[in-house]
Amino acid sequence: MAEINPPAWMQAGSYPARTDRLVLSSLLGYPGFLVDESTPMRIRQGIKPSYQNQQFKARAAPTPNMTVIVSAGFCFIDNHDAGGTGTYVCVNDADKTLTVQPAGGAGQYRKDCVVASVYDAETAGSVSEWRLEIIQGTYAASAGAATRPSLPPNCSLIADLTIGPSQTSVATGQIFDARNFAVAAGGILPVASTISPSRPHPGQVLYQTNLDKFVYGRLDGTTADMVPKATAWTAITFSGAWTNYTGGVSEAPAMARITGDGRLELSGYVTGVAVAAGATATIGTVPAALWPAYWSRCVIGNSLASGYGTVRVDPSNGAITVINGDIAASNTVRWQLDGFSARAV
Repeated sequence: MAEINPPAWMQAGSYPARTDRLVLSSLLGYPGFLVDESTPMRIRQGIKPSYQNQQFKARAAPTPNMTVIVSAGFCFIDNHDAGGTGTYVCVNDADKTLTVQPAGGAGQYRKDCVVASVYDAETAGSVSEWRLEIIQGTYAASAGAATRPSLPPNCSLIADLTIGPSQTSVATGQIFDARNFAVAAGGILPVASTISPSRPHPGQVLYQTNLDKFVYGRLDGTTADMVPKATAWTAITFSGAWTNYTGGVSEAPAMARITGDGRLELSGYVTGVAVAAGATATIGTVPAALWPAYWSRCVIGNSLASGYGTVRVDPSNGAITVINGDIAASNTVRWQLDGFSARAV
């Protein structure tokens, strides 16, 4: 099969429901995994994102019992019975309560799955409907050995349920969110970094929910940070008698970080060592993870009138040294590291 004719909505045309489903597929995002590349008409199926991602979320009953509640929302499910047969839009317009089958006896553990499933008699079976349902797992001798059951071919996984021996209710701690989210082509996809698509299309933007970070797909198949973030401020390690200056109201301790645009920054006030005019002293070291790729230098001031020095960071060992200016500094003089910023990568 090549061209699919007639195209959707052609005047006086007649076509099957599959054509409308393929229109939906054409508007949805690329799945982004190797397994889908042999079926290029696939989409990334899943739940429509919403505020705090509450759509199709499984939760325990207010008074836990052997049911779970699935909230309202939209779900996009691809037909996997046959390649290239399009996408179903499944809508739930109110909370749906699903019954969990009774637990087994002593030594019987299982993992059940809450799913949204599509059954289409056009491609398989005799039923034409979609439903929210719980697929019961097989029993295992321990909770760790329990595995997901075989799921319907056309379904979107919503949650895993852990069911122990003689369990009489399903509480929040036994419900594990397993939803994928789906967006229109070009939309920003919310997804944990641990399950991010490994092959996003060039320009696909992913919001990694667990890292609070945006990345995008590159032409060479890799991903890169879209908005690079600075590392956390991390304390430096002092040498000799150097220490944080704490004689003021709100002076910050000596810390270091790498900015989002690849610069090493230092911050804080240090004191404790006398430095003769023109002499060099080692203040300490920055953490190994922050060692710059190049020598970093910057002029800083001290608490003396017209006092100054040049701070350097050695790329080979992260050592922070100060070369004093032309005024000797006693061990009570404080040096301000704030303002040090130099190329690091």
